[in-house]
Amino acid sequence: MEIRYRVAAAGVSLSLACAGAVGVAAPASASVSGDTAKSSFSCGAWRYERGSNGHGASITCHGSSFAGYVVCHQPSGYLYLRFGNRARSGGTSTAWCDLNAEVSEAGAFPVI
Repeated sequence: MEIRYRVAAAGVSLSLACAGAVGVAAPASASVSGDTAKSSFSCGAWRYERGSNGHGASITCHGSSFAGYVVCHQPSGYLYLRFGNRARSGGTSTAWCDLNAEVSEAGAFPVI
């Protein structure tokens, strides 16, 4: 079980690092194209969701298309990452964990 935890933690770290790289690349590409209006990506607080098939989180963002994510924690200690639907600026993305798993972290990243 220790190996599964380490693999899940490494996968979460890699996914979040890639999401950060995408977020950093977006403003640079906008300035190269000569666009004078800088877009800013911002999100509100995520909302905890409870459904008949598990727990999740929803988030609303502005400035770019985006996708939400949740880091899920099972009682056995297993961590995994789930992505929500892609949404346009001003929309809401919801990501769900499996039954009996809890949301330990949630957020969003811009999708180019």
